[in-house]
Amino acid sequence: MSKTPNKQSLLGKAPTRKKTAQKRKPQRPTQRSIPAEEKTNINNGTSQKTKSKKGLFISLAIVIVIIIAFPKPTLLTYKKLGMVSESVYWPGLLGYGATLIDSNLHPNYDSSRESLYLCSDLQKPQSCQKYQVIADNGLFSAIGSYF
Repeated sequence: MSKTPNKQSLLGKAPTRKKTAQKRKPQRPTQRSIPAEEKTNINNGTSQKTKSKKGLFISLAIVIVIIIAFPKPTLLTYKKLGMVSESVYWPGLLGYGATLIDSNLHPNYDSSRESLYLCSDLQKPQSCQKYQVIADNGLFSAIGSYF
């Protein structure tokens, strides 16, 4: 029989060599090999899930602390000389900065005596007027009356 001639490429380049196939070891059917890249991707996915859960719990804890620690507005109904009025009262942080939403007067609310003092000037106690608090409604009433 005749031998097949080697093909020559143009411009006299040497012919390319064939790559010899490497022998592979047979894998066991019970084991599944996972490349290292896939293992790191799987590990990163689980760590991202745990990080997101931790972040969610931390943010919920911060929101709960803010709700508990910071003052909430209430709807006060107060009267003086037969005139009844309603206002949204914001107690301020630790008693400082208390305001009535619809007034420019400085309020001082005493819940134990059910009295509200409205002052035009904090330096002069003669400028304060005392009002009797009829009802102290909660947060939802204050939100409802504001909108």
